[in-house]
Amino acid sequence: MEDVTDFDDILVPTDGSKTARNGAKQAIKFARRNGATLHVLYAMDMGDADYVAVPSDIAQTRSRLEKKGQKFVGEIEDLAEDAEVPCVTTVTPNTPVEAILEYVDEHDIDLVVMGKRGRSDPDKPLIGSITNRVVGSLDIPVFTA
Repeated sequence: MEDVTDFDDILVPTDGSKTARNGAKQAIKFARRNGATLHVLYAMDMGDADYVAVPSDIAQTRSRLEKKGQKFVGEIEDLAEDAEVPCVTTVTPNTPVEAILEYVDEHDIDLVVMGKRGRSDPDKPLIGSITNRVVGSLDIPVFTA
């Protein structure tokens, strides 16, 4: 098993939920202990139930989702800054699972730290569907908070 001191790049996906924030707080602790860079990711899922887009307002929907994502990653960036942890934020158009898997691959992420369940899984008893799919799809450690 990989030693905790080997984590240089830690990804924390967020959807703005309380469990995502808990995951972010834990990721910041790991990053600080390891001198790692924190990567914060928000996926703008155009299929998000909060927004119904018809072709004439796709640009407006995308703009709303991007603003929402910037707010969520900005909140975690502020926490990282307070802890003196280097932080990179990304808002990307994709489904959450695909965005996470692509980001891990493209940025050589060593550890993913995420909430057990997020906004789309509030009633799941232990682990949400997105977290479950990420855990089952990655060959690197995934810590759930």
